[in-house]
Amino acid sequence: MKKTILKTVATISAAGLVGMLASGCAHHVVVTEGVEAPAGEVVVSTAPPPPRREVVTVAPGPSYVWTQGYWVRSRGRWVWVPGRYALRPQPRAVWVSGHWDHTNHGWIWTPGRWS
Repeated sequence: MKKTILKTVATISAAGLVGMLASGCAHHVVVTEGVEAPAGEVVVSTAPPPPRREVVTVAPGPSYVWTQGYWVRSRGRWVWVPGRYALRPQPRAVWVSGHWDHTNHGWIWTPGRWS
């Protein structure tokens, strides 16, 4: 019972983080694993795995855009966040996918955003 509750809470927390990252609201998340990071950056010391192949289904409507999945670091391991369709906020908005960049400090996450 305890494990189920903890797993549910972790899933809800991860879903909330994913929602914030996808919406561009999570600009002050800092995750470090023994690496100092400037505020607003997610930095980890290990490289993310290669992106997973995803099956992109038919969009639910003409105003929806596929946002590809990506890796996040959670509790010392990599967790895949699956891609999904997102409603375009404006007719000409373009989704710019999030990505991991390697620096001297480690791997830094740049969240996806609408442009």
